[in-house]
Amino acid sequence: MNDIDINHANCDVSVKFYRRKDLTVETRLYIAFMALLCNRWGLITQMAKQYAISRTFIYMLQSQLNTAVEDYFYVGSAPSKKELTIKGKEKSLEYALLLRLEGKCSIPSISDILKRMGFANNSVGTISQTLSELGRYLPNTLEIDNDATLYVYLAADEMFSHSIPILISVDPISSAILRIELAESRKTEDWINHFNKLKENGIEVVLVTSDEGQGICSATGSVFPGINRQPDTFHAISHRLGKWVNSLEKSAYAAMAEEYHCLEVFESAKTEQVIQKRMDAYFDAKLKAQQAIMLYEIYKFLYHCIINHLQVFDKEGNPCDRKTAEENIRIALDYMIGLPVNKIKKEVNTIYNLLDDLLEYLDTAGEVVIKLNAMSISPYIIQAFSLAWQAQKNAIKAKKSERRKYFVNKEKEQLEMIRMILGDDFEPFKTTVFLELDKIIQSSAIVENINSIVRTFLNTSRNRINQEILNLIMFYHNHRRYKAGKRKGKTPMELLIGARQEKDWLEMLMDIEKKQKILSLAA
Repeated sequence: MNDIDINHANCDVSVKFYRRKDLTVETRLYIAFMALLCNRWGLITQMAKQYAISRTFIYMLQSQLNTAVEDYFYVGSAPSKKELTIKGKEKSLEYALLLRLEGKCSIPSISDILKRMGFANNSVGTISQTLSELGRYLPNTLEIDNDATLYVYLAADEMFSHSIPILISVDPISSAILRIELAESRKTEDWINHFNKLKENGIEVVLVTSDEGQGICSATGSVFPGINRQPDTFHAISHRLGKWVNSLEKSAYAAMAEEYHCLEVFESAKTEQVIQKRMDAYFDAKLKAQQAIMLYEIYKFLYHCIINHLQVFDKEGNPCDRKTAEENIRIALDYMIGLPVNKIKKEVNTIYNLLDDLLEYLDTAGEVVIKLNAMSISPYIIQAFSLAWQAQKNAIKAKKSERRKYFVNKEKEQLEMIRMILGDDFEPFKTTVFLELDKIIQSSAIVENINSIVRTFLNTSRNRINQEILNLIMFYHNHRRYKAGKRKGKTPMELLIGARQEKDWLEMLMDIEKKQKILSLAA
């Protein structure tokens, strides 16, 4: 085989291989040398076309040259073929993990890339099996060392993979995934099992936040009796009432357009009878337009009144009073339910039922400020940081770019003012105060963000995924380092447990893989 090449174009039926006389020793050496040392994408394909040879033949020459020179140039004892094979498999696995987790590539795409790079173990089946095998070594629930207890805030939610539910629990402060599982259903008993697994692993819940899913709410009351549940303010109010702002605005514009149309038709009338008829139609359309505009403006005003009373701090940076906020929200809801829009009434009644628990976070805000005061931090410093923190939150929640820019600038201005006052003490104070303020949980928005991360993997898996890959995703997310945002430079696990993560997530995964191989050999 060493002196033979495959020539698909010129071989007859009986002879499959023959020696190419035009490929001299020097040419073969040049091809092998280029394949071995030049790591340029597309080079192998280019040489295959240039010399009318197969890619397999080029890889064979490359391997032969590598074997021939390693005894002379390798520093130390030359590795055995077994060692080279093992290292090749490790490197192939590293690239597969990088492409799957960091690059969000599909398995077929990873296979194509590994083939182009000349790595072995590059078939779709092998890659899928290898990743799943590594995922089996990983837990789907966060494990706490030394039988310690970890106190966390809990945000829970579910998503679907081909109608199969994926249950997810996240710590909203650190954004660490606490548990992720592919469940049979999302009923109460499934969530009870989900939450009990957290408790078995030494995770104690301080506060639960979620949407109004029946299974989550029932399981929370069963597994965490006495623990407050903070309803998601977005799902409770913004999601229910916000959509009607746009809907009523469109109706108002449609009524105005009808008024203008009736006016144009009226102006073209000729006979007295037609004039009177079209005049009546115009005045009727004008009245309806005025009513639609008034309805939109009143509803929008009431909606923004409710949203403004959901703010954690007032304009001076003091925690808003829960009782006052609740009373004002109830008044706005009373006016809203009296509007001539029947479909809104159902949503308003739902909010009425949630209102007793909806503002729980305002009590938490008061406790946080008391704790900060106990740290001998000046009240005006706490107020200033609170306003900056609130501007940061509003910027994240803002959907329109202009509104987002407004709050981003407001946060910057507030922080610059504090920096001028504190000088070198600014960063330590900011870290301390923001760490406490982040304990004020208004919604389960963070778990929605985690869902979007998992969704990118589902999109490159034809929406089919197994528990082993979910374990890999959880490990990657918890140990990867944020590149932007308020958590920049930190990993979720560092934020959760407060200990420095020395190794990169990929290095940690490869260590786990090696350890499991050693254990399997020992067994």
